[in-house]
Amino acid sequence: MTRTAQRVFEHQRVWSVTPKALGEACLLLFAAISRDHPKVDHVIGIANGGIAPARILADRLGVNPRTVQARHNADDGLYQQATGKVTVDFDTFHSILGRRKLDGTILVVDDICGSGATLHTLRNVLTPVLAPDARVITATLCLNSGAQTCPDYSVWTVSDWVAFPWEKRPDQPTTDIPIPEQVTSHA
Repeated sequence: MTRTAQRVFEHQRVWSVTPKALGEACLLLFAAISRDHPKVDHVIGIANGGIAPARILADRLGVNPRTVQARHNADDGLYQQATGKVTVDFDTFHSILGRRKLDGTILVVDDICGSGATLHTLRNVLTPVLAPDARVITATLCLNSGAQTCPDYSVWTVSDWVAFPWEKRPDQPTTDIPIPEQVTSHA
């Protein structure tokens, strides 16, 4: 039996990603990814959290974003632990592709890597639609310090819950996450 990584929550604060911090984080991700990968052919946002950063990155990279529905948390409550059970609605994505295969460099984007299970599962689910020359890279805004699987790129490493601009505002006070200054490459 495989043990699921446990997300780390110090319960000191709930981080809030402001629109300004989101914009700066995406700009830094774009610069790091462009430096390492001169051409990105496809951008896939993991819904729901990866949609906004994927759109921003796809726009900067000059490609159309795609979306794959995946869910790890049972609900949207604070301090949810990882279950290791990731559900992916791949049928819609696959039907849009038809018989085409994704080739070149494929960037998969999510808002946070909590345990690593969603990124790991999505890499496996994408395998049947990848061309032989395809290369999948991953980027997240946040990386929980308890994650076993890291994205290739992340902006903030966190040990508490994070609220994003597209989510319902938490019922408790939040602390604005600092404006980022760099991206961490885990590749």
